[in-house]
Amino acid sequence: MKKITTGKICALCLGDFARGLMGGIITTYLLTFFIPTSASSTLPQFFLNAALTMAIIRGIGTVVDAVTDPWVASLSDNCKSPLGRRIVFMRWSAVPYGLFCLLIFFPPVQGTSTVNALWVGAMLILYYLFSTLYNIPYGALQAEIVAEPKKRVFLYTMVSLFYVLSSALVFCSSMFKSMLMKSGVPEIWALRIPFIVFCALGAVTALVPAFAIKEKDYVSPKPYHQSIWDALKATASYPSFSIITVGYLIMWIAFTFFNTAEVYYITNLLGLGDTWVTIVSVLSIAFGVATYPLVNLLAARVGKKPLLLGAFITYTLLYCAIYNYELVISLIGGPVFAILIGLVIAMPIAITNIIPASMFADLAQYDSILTGQNRAGMFLAARNFANKLCQAVVAIFCSLLLTVGSETGAATSQGIRSTALVAMIFVAIALVIYSFYNDREISRVIREHTETK
Repeated sequence: MKKITTGKICALCLGDFARGLMGGIITTYLLTFFIPTSASSTLPQFFLNAALTMAIIRGIGTVVDAVTDPWVASLSDNCKSPLGRRIVFMRWSAVPYGLFCLLIFFPPVQGTSTVNALWVGAMLILYYLFSTLYNIPYGALQAEIVAEPKKRVFLYTMVSLFYVLSSALVFCSSMFKSMLMKSGVPEIWALRIPFIVFCALGAVTALVPAFAIKEKDYVSPKPYHQSIWDALKATASYPSFSIITVGYLIMWIAFTFFNTAEVYYITNLLGLGDTWVTIVSVLSIAFGVATYPLVNLLAARVGKKPLLLGAFITYTLLYCAIYNYELVISLIGGPVFAILIGLVIAMPIAITNIIPASMFADLAQYDSILTGQNRAGMFLAARNFANKLCQAVVAIFCSLLLTVGSETGAATSQGIRSTALVAMIFVAIALVIYSFYNDREISRVIREHTETK
């Protein structure tokens, strides 16, 4: 088997650039597009009871997304294509992945209609389906293609870099919207135009690793003959897997509340314009990327767990400050607070994008060493299954929470502020759960196996 080069790692990670683009559009702009604030009153109301409708649509979509993960993982793990177990899925799903992401924002009826709600629901489900068909095999390929734990940290550093760069690009949608509106473009198209560009770019970059990587040059398939249910049970049997999975899903409940409301924090709570959304995003990305070498160094020196716990403590303090935004603004002002959000969150984002993914990949390799079977796809799916089921609940409650106290269905300051409180509570719980994780045994087995080979 060949050892993957740095250039091929970069080509492989372009799939995460695509994931950041399309996932960022859905996470950041789905609610602001269909549940606008009073400041965005020119956006049409596509269906009645927007908050409740979007809660139901997102909840159903996320459940469908969750239950398809183990199915796709099983298909991929058992695939016998000449191209490999992962690449064939990536090639066929990349373009529909971008297309259905875009079509969500093009309801067919120009006005309020039940047809629009059905359209958005159907397109969102199709988006989640093709996202799963691409990302489950893609994530498994990443775990398989780099077998050395130290190099794996570098891989997931590059994964994080590409992901956060594309996420930052998505946040520029607010700036592009302002520029287009000043040129006379209606607000709805001022949002749609960036979405068209990003979805097209996402589909193209998703195709790159599917054709640039020859899977069988780097991965030697091992026999695999397990049903979905048996594979899930075997995967969940590791105590370490249970700890990091529960911690991961609790962490992402917090992040989902925060990410969904982040645009609202800047524009509503701090009273700043759309351009500030881009400024905060650029600051967090730039300083986050600058910390990547430090994260890699500290992961090697002090271990992954201390870094992760430190990130959670920082998140907890930041979310607490946002919840008490009036006090903070009275002390330092809205613009300074926005800048601090971008700076303070930078390194924690880098850590939580790199370290948990590396832990899951380590555990998948540990399982392969002990059992002789390669179930990397199922490890990824089992993690995502639990994670997305919880996010389905978050999707419902976050949509409703944003409109607390509103008679018109628009997001309110009270509701927006409450999302920060919920995020703070859940990230504190994740901190406690991850404190029980012990990766010494897993690292020892992988190290001894690598030295023996």
